[in-house]
Amino acid sequence: MTPGRRLLFGLAAAAAFLLLGRILAVIYADYSWYSALDASALWSERSRDVATIHTVSAALAGVFALINLFAIRRSIVSLAFPRRLGNVEFGEAVPARYLDRGVVILSAAVAFLAALVVPRWEHLALIKTGILFGERDPFFRMDLSFYVAWLPLELSAYTWTLTVLVSVAAVVIGLYALTPSLRWERGAFRVSVHVRRHLAVLGALFLLITAWNYRLAGYRLLIDGTGVNGMFSYIDHQWLIPAYLSLSVVTVAAAALVLVSGWTGQLRTIFFTISAVLVFSIALDLVLPSVARRFAASNIDTRQQQPYAATRAAFTRRAYGEGPKSPAAPSEIARFSSFGDSARSAALVEGEKERMLVYPGAHTAAIVRPAAAIPAPALGGGLSRLAHAWAEQRLDLIWGAFPPTARVVRIRDVRDRVRSLAPVFAQGSRVSPAFLGDTVMWVLELYSASATYPLSAHFTVAGEERSYFRHAGTALVNSRTGRTVIVSAPTPDPVAVAWRARFPATFRAGRPDILDALTADPVSAADGRPGQRSSRTDSVFRREVSRLYARMRQALASGNLTAFAAAYDSLGALIGRD
Repeated sequence: MTPGRRLLFGLAAAAAFLLLGRILAVIYADYSWYSALDASALWSERSRDVATIHTVSAALAGVFALINLFAIRRSIVSLAFPRRLGNVEFGEAVPARYLDRGVVILSAAVAFLAALVVPRWEHLALIKTGILFGERDPFFRMDLSFYVAWLPLELSAYTWTLTVLVSVAAVVIGLYALTPSLRWERGAFRVSVHVRRHLAVLGALFLLITAWNYRLAGYRLLIDGTGVNGMFSYIDHQWLIPAYLSLSVVTVAAAALVLVSGWTGQLRTIFFTISAVLVFSIALDLVLPSVARRFAASNIDTRQQQPYAATRAAFTRRAYGEGPKSPAAPSEIARFSSFGDSARSAALVEGEKERMLVYPGAHTAAIVRPAAAIPAPALGGGLSRLAHAWAEQRLDLIWGAFPPTARVVRIRDVRDRVRSLAPVFAQGSRVSPAFLGDTVMWVLELYSASATYPLSAHFTVAGEERSYFRHAGTALVNSRTGRTVIVSAPTPDPVAVAWRARFPATFRAGRPDILDALTADPVSAADGRPGQRSSRTDSVFRREVSRLYARMRQALASGNLTAFAAAYDSLGALIGRD
């Protein structure tokens, strides 16, 4: 091996080592962070789902690309590039093993790129929670969980599949165009038998994916119909859904016909089949909805629309909880909106940033001296310290004067922290500051939200258009310790119920009475009145602990576990402040 090649292999090995080490360090740091927050079950779920989605996507895309590229490789007997030696020009054949390696490398590149454009892992996690609404839509007779949990994943899978097919087909056609097997000659394309059959298979696959799209289009009509304001209408029910289902069956038959015709050389049959499918598709997607909207304006249609309008009103009430019973748009929970706006939050952060560990807009990790109340992994020593330093890309953590018991607080922004612990819930538009005693608590409302819930009216809530929006809970983040707890809504929806049953560690048990203890201004520990922060003497602290301990004993004696849980949480918050 030449010195140049040795240097190249050495650099490649060093780069691979650094990349692998960085990945392992991030995984370790991520796991230790979730474990410190008692959310290791959520980390395991996320890791499994991410690994499953990326592995399956990469494997399917890589195998599909490999099969297609090896089909091209079979049609290439030899590949020669022109070379000149002096005044003599000759062709130099590329060794067959280089062509085979090129196929494998190109397939691996397709697999890698496909693994980057994959469905979100939250969709898979939501399905695995086993959500069950116990209600069915009146047309397809599917449980409503199908639309909220399964359909988003299937729509993402359809988009991914179409993207991979189109990308590989473009590469295949481009490579064939470089060979004599596919050429333009005398005003027409000339293709070999091998190329014709290969393209026929790809065409049949494209038609199958088109049939899949028609199946999904029927469900999409229930989400966004052709009626007034997107209402599912009589025309959708009686005309469009049967048309989409019929066209999906016809397209599957057309795919089989294209495959057989391409294999036997009946090119005219392929042309007319694909043309017919395209004509019907354009008519169904463009012409028929326009006719349906005009027909919807007639008086006869108005009478026929009444049952569908009643269904829309009923599903809208279900989608937004107690309301709206009228067309008024739903709104977010405004329980703590009076506690302050973004300007007040910014003022609090600016005035007490040295006392706050977590606040809106916080970035970069913080290294905190030993503090048992802070839920964060310890820096440790040896490999643990190296992993944290590598993950944060801070070499000073290795040789700095940080004790092994120092805490590494990685996620310090309020929204990012809550999103890590409650990834399937939509966040409210406001992060409100509140006080628990003299400690700032960041309050963020969480919602079960969906844009694919069927038959309901669509509203823009919390910055996005949604067809389902229910209050799921309230996230409380301690600004000094970062401890995060989610208080469930009094009447949680099926999504919140299923998620809490699967990951109970981040939810507070018992009633949401801790929210009643929050105030807009700091409360003096000495007299319990709003005012300036008092100095927290040992006597005051002991008096508060004794009072809460007495409440816990009294609750146990009376068998009131809810009151015991409330006192216990208040005690934990008190200790966390100090």
